[in-house]
Amino acid sequence: MGKETFEGKKTHCTIGIIGYRGHGKTTLTDAIKKTLTTKEERNISLTSSIEYGAILVVSAIDGIMSQTAEQIMIAHHMGMQHIVVFMNKCDMVDDMEMLELVEMGIRDQLYQCGFVGSDIPFIYGSALKALEDPDGEWGDKIMELMDAVDKYIPDSQPEMDQAPSIHTKFTAEVYMLDINEGGRDTGYFDGDRLQFYFKTTDVTGEIQLPIEIDMVMPGETLDITIELIQPIKITEEEPFIIRDDECTVGLGRVATIIE
Repeated sequence: MGKETFEGKKTHCTIGIIGYRGHGKTTLTDAIKKTLTTKEERNISLTSSIEYGAILVVSAIDGIMSQTAEQIMIAHHMGMQHIVVFMNKCDMVDDMEMLELVEMGIRDQLYQCGFVGSDIPFIYGSALKALEDPDGEWGDKIMELMDAVDKYIPDSQPEMDQAPSIHTKFTAEVYMLDINEGGRDTGYFDGDRLQFYFKTTDVTGEIQLPIEIDMVMPGETLDITIELIQPIKITEEEPFIIRDDECTVGLGRVATIIE
């Protein structure tokens, strides 16, 4: 089978590759790079972050996992509006009805997290098979995926609404995930140190609870003050993720920059 010619139209697009571990994120990244080796006109940055648009990788064998749902929720919180779904390992599933059921489950999860699930492109493929033979039928699926990215995810645009401030202390509204959402099963106290992720930047910070609150439990929403150990560029209303020991435990949004 001859190699497809891909006519990319974007000037630049940053694409995150997200999904549950073991579902094929790394293999898909390698397959895309190998398949598009000669497509120099396409200016795409592939990253594990969720800054702009994303390809959500889901194994057709396993379907939605807890971490998949968590990453969809985080992507929506961080302001992402455009996702293309790559259902991986389809070469290992012979039953088309099963593939359709997995797709329905993914679309339902996307809808629950605030995306318009019915509009999102789905590509059935096999990253490993495409990596082994970019010129074959599974390589064509990579081209189909990139065509969907080209049509569905707009060009990356610089954020010009507000100049960032280089301050270390700010107030924020935060929601601490409960254990069913991947959060902790223990509470948080004044002075706890956690990791705060702003797009592609992460920094340690200390939380300061309101004086009338002794402890915050998972599943609660409240206003807190955060003091970072080093200055970074942030803006008011900017979303961020809270992590503890490699796990996402909360979602937040900057309210007021103090200093």
